[in-house]
Amino acid sequence: MPGPFCTAFLAGSHLRRCAAGQPLFHRNDPAPDFLGLVDGLLYIYSEAGDEGSRLIFVAHPGWWAGSIAIVGGTERRCTVVAQAPSILLSVPRMHVEALARRDTSAWRHVAANVAQQYDSLSLLLLAHSHPDPRVRLLISLVRLHRFNDGATVFQVTQSELAEMAGLSRNSANRAMRQFAADGLIETGYGWLRIVDPVAMTAALGQLRALESGSERRRVG
Repeated sequence: MPGPFCTAFLAGSHLRRCAAGQPLFHRNDPAPDFLGLVDGLLYIYSEAGDEGSRLIFVAHPGWWAGSIAIVGGTERRCTVVAQAPSILLSVPRMHVEALARRDTSAWRHVAANVAQQYDSLSLLLLAHSHPDPRVRLLISLVRLHRFNDGATVFQVTQSELAEMAGLSRNSANRAMRQFAADGLIETGYGWLRIVDPVAMTAALGQLRALESGSERRRVG
């Protein structure tokens, strides 16, 4: 957000603190505010379909939640839980609406966050629909990196990453061992690090190019 707008946007905010394990909100809860993570770690869960709750994202400081509900005046779309003690900025919906009446560009800044959430969801759907476990995991890693402002270290287990990618733990572990051997990632107990984001993105592109080439040969 530009400086003057950011100052006005945050002027109506207040700090909210959450203990580890505390839900910020559940799917279908009312959405009275726009929330930005200042410090801590958030786990985002989807509750669509008959499979129950599923981890779909791990959010680092700088991540914002609630833009879609703010624009539409609707309920929350997912469940968000503090994985570690967390501090958030809560910007009331009424403040956003009042600011928008004074400065019509306010909705453009909110819409930018909506677009980011849409892009992240599009990658999530692509990962879950792809037949290759390696592609699923690489897309999931790209999501974590891209939508957490370029972060490379994540407090996430391999089982949790498998859940994000829609894979069994065994399938995910095999792919993760290959990525580690290729120097793309490092893993430890409850954490992973993307060693080379550029190489990781290139590896994803190569796998998808091979897939496209195979598909063209089958058609031909």
